[in-house]
Amino acid sequence: MDLLAEPPEEPPAPADPSNRDPIAIALAGVAALFATVALGVAVLTWLSVADLQTIVAASDTNTPVQTGASTAPEEAPTGQAVAPLPEEPLDQVPAVPTYSQAYGAQTLRLSLPPCQSTMTRYLDLDEPRVDADASRADLYYKARTGCWGTPQLYLINGITASVVNRPTVRPAQCATSIKNAPADNPISLDGTKVICVQTSADKAIGENISQKMVVLVVSAPTATGQTTIRASAWNMTT
Repeated sequence: MDLLAEPPEEPPAPADPSNRDPIAIALAGVAALFATVALGVAVLTWLSVADLQTIVAASDTNTPVQTGASTAPEEAPTGQAVAPLPEEPLDQVPAVPTYSQAYGAQTLRLSLPPCQSTMTRYLDLDEPRVDADASRADLYYKARTGCWGTPQLYLINGITASVVNRPTVRPAQCATSIKNAPADNPISLDGTKVICVQTSADKAIGENISQKMVVLVVSAPTATGQTTIRASAWNMTT
């Protein structure tokens, strides 16, 4: 052994933790804390942005596109009543009249006035009667031309009428027929006719009587212009 050789170098001893600078240790801890907090904030911010994008996308999908025009109101389900707008009042439903028998099976016999006569055969259907006063009459009977020609019934003073097929027609059916198929004026009596006649409402009010629905069964006039009318009437009440 070489006693004169230099002894090998010993490795440096590890630093004693107790000898570390406490300020440096504190600063390192604070830096680590700030790094952790910053990482947490970054993660939360990323999650919030992702959630916000998801909500916006869902809202865009469910929201209808506005074109600038006002949105049309939703239609009510079938069978559901819709309340009218203030400026749209409900239509007034007309009152449906009721009928009560005024008289039945009254016979009126008519003949044409003599030739060259100025006489007119007026009929009042409220009583009923022939040769009534013209101011109260509902119809008059006259030949088409002079003394000759087919006799005709003329409607006057606001009377409405309709020619129907059955003598057993009911007053409500007469009202429908008058509304949907009013008769011409005058009505030519070229054969047996069944005629529904509705008297004037104004006349009824003026005379304080009931307006009437009258069914006339008019026989075909003879060669001399004679005819028979069978009249039945109902009072109209609304």
